[in-house]
Amino acid sequence: MAFYRSIRSRRSRRRLSGSFDLQLTSMMDVLVIILVFLLKSYSASTNSFTTVPGIKLPVSASQDIPSDSLQVIITPEGMTFESERILDFIQTEAALGSTEAGYAFKNSDLDEEGRRIVPLYDALVKARDKSELLRAKSKARDENGNPLPFEGTLAIQADKRVQYDTIRKIMYTAATAGYRMFRFLAIKREM
Repeated sequence: MAFYRSIRSRRSRRRLSGSFDLQLTSMMDVLVIILVFLLKSYSASTNSFTTVPGIKLPVSASQDIPSDSLQVIITPEGMTFESERILDFIQTEAALGSTEAGYAFKNSDLDEEGRRIVPLYDALVKARDKSELLRAKSKARDENGNPLPFEGTLAIQADKRVQYDTIRKIMYTAATAGYRMFRFLAIKREM
């Protein structure tokens, strides 16, 4: 019986009488740690480059972060501009069982003696006109009070299997549409 009373008395001693006060300094320490974690994990970059399934990008050792710009994705199957499919290539017999891409443009997709890609040119001009309209309405001005000039930067994601002639046609088409700067996107090599 004495043993039973001692257990009961120990239990009653464990219970604290009154209310429990939260220590403010401990709570502030926890909040500061959470804030530092959130700031460290927050990405300030607004770049969002998407890819299409099956694309094989080249590997690069460059550590540069690409700036935000319009995006063209070229695969052996077709061409995508700003997440919208604008062109499908004609698959040739060389594509069957070959490691090299075998594709061709439709005759209606090319003009200027086969150097300019019409669907891409139309999409680029439409995007440039939209950008210039937004810049004209924007409050951001240069030192003379004029709207900021059109930058004309284009990000190109080209599959490894895409022929150089196709990339050359894309660059020519973009240059005729007013895009003079090109950024080729690649996968960053892990060091």
